[in-house]
Amino acid sequence: MFIDMILSFVADQVDSLTGQATQQVDRLSDEVLGGLRQSMNPLRSGAWTGQGAERFYSEMEQMVFPMILSIVTGGGDFTGMIGQAAGIINQADEAISGMFGGIVDMFDIF
Repeated sequence: MFIDMILSFVADQVDSLTGQATQQVDRLSDEVLGGLRQSMNPLRSGAWTGQGAERFYSEMEQMVFPMILSIVTGGGDFTGMIGQAAGIINQADEAISGMFGGIVDMFDIF
């Protein structure tokens, strides 16, 4: 049926987009958060000391890193919800196709 082909295409696109979003979230976590933490290592090893340095380290640990983690977590939650919604749509499509597929085929509408 034509509708099945459309829904299959949409489901494939949703899967593709969800995969891409997951990759971007992982990249954000690995590259941005990991890079920031790694770039701070030389500073913490004595390259920068004093009150200003301590305030900077504290702000990074208490504010910046948790904010980045919340973005990463939110992105992961978002992609998971999109996947769940696609699953519900697929289940509904299968249920409707089972109920009405024979009738539509009988009249050869599509």
